[in-house]
Amino acid sequence: MTSARVHFFLASGLSIIWLGCAPVRATPIDDSGTRAFEPSIDLRWKTSTPTRSPADNVLVGVTTLRVRLNVAPWLHHAGRIYLSLPASAPGQLSADWPAHGQFLGGRVVAGGRALLYSGRILEPVLEEELQLQLTVRPNVIQRASTLNISFDMEDER
Repeated sequence: MTSARVHFFLASGLSIIWLGCAPVRATPIDDSGTRAFEPSIDLRWKTSTPTRSPADNVLVGVTTLRVRLNVAPWLHHAGRIYLSLPASAPGQLSADWPAHGQFLGGRVVAGGRALLYSGRILEPVLEEELQLQLTVRPNVIQRASTLNISFDMEDER
């Protein structure tokens, strides 16, 4: 094999890798139909007796969301739906949920996002219940605040 052929194959291989790394665009999903079953969340200590472990010195609460996402713009396309929790949420807040129906289980911390669904969109509306367990450090709670969860799509068009 001549050196010209080696360079050609190397350049072709790099261009294939470069195309695979194209940035993915996240688009907000209309989640105006999403509702919380409980208007407020009661937070309780994770353990009833004080411990020296920082992992146990947290408040936990549970809420159920009826998630209703209008995914009609992505009908018959493959994509990934993410659940986001804004950084404006109080301090070290996290939310965990088990897998249920079409939705994947996961965990998200304030300022992050987590994969909720991956696959083809076969219906114009995705609807599921999510049982969220919230965990927050007590030293960051100063007043009541709103939990602003949002959803976005990364489509593979």
